[in-house]
Amino acid sequence: MMTRATSAAITSMRGALSPIISVMFTHFVPATFGRIPILALTCLIAMLSAASGNAAMPEPIVKAMRDSGVPVNAVGLYVREVGRESPLIDHRGTAAMNPASTMKTITTLVGLDVLTPNFTWKTTFHSNARIDNGVLMGPLYIKGSGDPKFVTEHLQAAIAALRARGIRDIAGDLLLDRSKFAPVLHDPSLFDGQVLRPYNVGPDALLFNFKSVGFRFAPLPDNNVAVTTDAPTPDGLILINRLRATGTVGGGCGDWKSLITPSFSSQGGLATASFTGTYPRDCGEQGWYVSLFDHTGLLAGSFARMWRDAGGTWRGTMKEGVTPKNARVLYTHTSAPLASMVTDINKFSNNVMARQLLLTLDAELSKRPGQAKRGGRSIREWAKARGFDLPDLVIENGSGLSRAERVSPQSMAKILEYGLTAPFASDFVSSLPLAATDGTLSKRFVNQLAEGTAYLKTGTLTGVKALAGYLLLPGDRKMIFVGMINHGNAESGQKALDAAVDWVYQSEAARLKEISR
Repeated sequence: MMTRATSAAITSMRGALSPIISVMFTHFVPATFGRIPILALTCLIAMLSAASGNAAMPEPIVKAMRDSGVPVNAVGLYVREVGRESPLIDHRGTAAMNPASTMKTITTLVGLDVLTPNFTWKTTFHSNARIDNGVLMGPLYIKGSGDPKFVTEHLQAAIAALRARGIRDIAGDLLLDRSKFAPVLHDPSLFDGQVLRPYNVGPDALLFNFKSVGFRFAPLPDNNVAVTTDAPTPDGLILINRLRATGTVGGGCGDWKSLITPSFSSQGGLATASFTGTYPRDCGEQGWYVSLFDHTGLLAGSFARMWRDAGGTWRGTMKEGVTPKNARVLYTHTSAPLASMVTDINKFSNNVMARQLLLTLDAELSKRPGQAKRGGRSIREWAKARGFDLPDLVIENGSGLSRAERVSPQSMAKILEYGLTAPFASDFVSSLPLAATDGTLSKRFVNQLAEGTAYLKTGTLTGVKALAGYLLLPGDRKMIFVGMINHGNAESGQKALDAAVDWVYQSEAARLKEISR
C-alpha cells in the first residue's frame, strides 16, 4: 500500500522528469511500490533521471552535503558506468573546479601514455679529466634528467662505483648539470607560507632526497632522547638536542610533535635544527621531515659526507655547470620505472614527484628544457590527438598543490575512462589508493561496501575536497566517480563524498536484488 507521503514525493518528482518517464511513474510505480525497498526506489529514480538526460544528485547525497554545511552549488559530482553514455549522476559536471591532488591522476595517466610504464630517468656522473694515481685531475659532472626519486642509497652506490674505478681524490669541483629543466625560480612560501614543509618543495633536474632531511626520535633508558638523521648527516648541518623522555609505559603517544619546540634555520648550504621539550616514551621511534638547505646545499653536503665516509677526499665546491661533449661517463644510475613512480605519486600524494613528472613530460613532448607553464597546453594537445577535448583544464604544476589549477568533473572522467582502455590500464588503476587498504585511503571506507573495491585518488586543500577514480562493481562492471567540493566547509564535506561513494554501491546492490526477484 503506497503511503500519502510517498505518493506526494512521486508527484513532485514527476514534474522533473520527461513526459515519458512521468507516465512510467504514474502507471508502474504505484502498482509495485509495496514490493520495492526505498533504496531500490531511489536507485530507480536515479536511473530514470539519467535516461531522461537529467541525472540529478540524489537526495541522500544532497542531504549529506547540507548536513556537512556544504551548499550543492559548491559541489561537482559526476558518476557514470564505463561503456554507457548517460551518467548515473551529473551535478555541475561541466563546472571548472579546483581538483586539489586529484590533478595527479591526469599528470600520471598522461605520463604513462606518453612515456610508457617502463620509462626511466638517468643520473650520470661524467668527467673529461684523467685519473692519475687515484686522483681525478679535474671536475666531476653530475647530470640530472629529473629523477623524482634519486635518494641516499643511489648516491651511495654512485660513490662506491667511483671509488671502485680507483678514484680516491677529486681535485676539481663538482658541477651540477640541470639543463634538462628550464631554470625554475621556486618560492616555497607562496602557497601557504610553510617554507620548510616537504610538500612545498619545488622541482629540480637533480632533485635529491626530495630536498628534505629526515630526523628520527627514540627514547633512551636514561630519560634522554636520541635524535639522528635517517641518512648520513650532511656536512653543513648542526643538530642541537635538548629533548627529555617523559611519561610512563602505557601512557600513549598522542600528538608528540606538539610537545616539541623546534627551531630551524637555513642559509643554502648551512642549516641548524634544534629540538627542545619532551618526548613520550610510548612513541617509540618517530620521524619528522623538514625541507632544509637548498637543492645544491643538500646534495653538496651529502656527497661530501658520504665521499669522506667511503675513504675519499674532496676539497672543491659544488656549483652549476654544463657537461662537456667530450666528457666520458663514469657511472650511470637508472631510476625505477615510471609505473613504480606513479604508484608513489598517487598512493601517497607526493607533490614534488608529480612536479618532476610534469616537467619531464613537457621536455619529452617539446624537445626543450621542461617548463611547467607549457604542461597544460601539452596535455590538452595530447587529449585532442586521442579524440577528446579538455577545454577547462588549467595546470600550474601538475600536483594539485595550487589555487590556479582547474578541471571539470566531466573532463576528469574522460581521462579516467581513457585510462581503462589503454595498454597501461593495470599500472594506472593499481597506482590509486585502494579503499580501506593503502595509501591515503588506508583508514577510509573501513567496513563499508567500497572496502577493497574502490580505487580513488584523494585531494585536499584548505577549501577543497575531492575524490576521483573507479568503483569496481559485481559482474566486472566499473563506475567512474569524480567528486569535488570547493567551499570553506570542504573539510567537513569529506563524509559527504564518502557517502556518495557508498550510495552508488548501495544503489547497485538494490538494483541487483530487484533483478534477482
